[in-house]
Amino acid sequence: SEFVNLGGIATGFSTRSLELTLEVGHLADEIHGLTDQLGEGGRSVHELEKSRKRLEMEKEELQSALEEAEAALEQQEAKVQRSQLEIAVIRQEIDRRLSEKEEEFDATRKNHQRAVDSMQASLEAEARGKAEAMRMKKKLEQDINELEVALDGANRGRAEAEKNIKKYQSQVRELQQAVEDENRARQEARDQYTNSERRCNIISGELEELRTQL
Repeated sequence: SEFVNLGGIATGFSTRSLELTLEVGHLADEIHGLTDQLGEGGRSVHELEKSRKRLEMEKEELQSALEEAEAALEQQEAKVQRSQLEIAVIRQEIDRRLSEKEEEFDATRKNHQRAVDSMQASLEAEARGKAEAMRMKKKLEQDINELEVALDGANRGRAEAEKNIKKYQSQVRELQQAVEDENRARQEARDQYTNSERRCNIISGELEELRTQL
């Protein structure tokens, strides 16, 4: 805004300088006209001299104002140049900072992209891990089902085997009882045979004694 104000001031001074130059030219024309009138005798020398002095004073005032305006214009132009230099420096600083921010933003964007890629890879690995875990879970569930079926079969086989074992144990007890009964009967028969044989021997001895006596 300061640069725009300085530009407006400089334009105003340039316009004023042009106006003063035109007024000086008009005064010179007026002096020339008065000089012509003097030659023709249209006015008195005193009035012409007064007019000349007045016009010269006005000319000097205008010249002084013109010089002041030109000096002010030079000052304003110098200010404009300084302002333009300052603006150029500020613009360079802004461009430098913008470049730094762009580099910082680009680095941040790259870091964020790497982070996103890493997160994506982690998510994909996690998804693969979950899929593998689900597959293993299904496999384990299938194995468990198969084991439960096999366990049920084994339990049924065990129950049947226990039933058969009880049956065989009962049969064994019966056989053992029969063997024991057979052994007792055999022992009794053996005892009877022994007793019979002993009685036979006694009888045989007695018969021998009777034969001897006869």
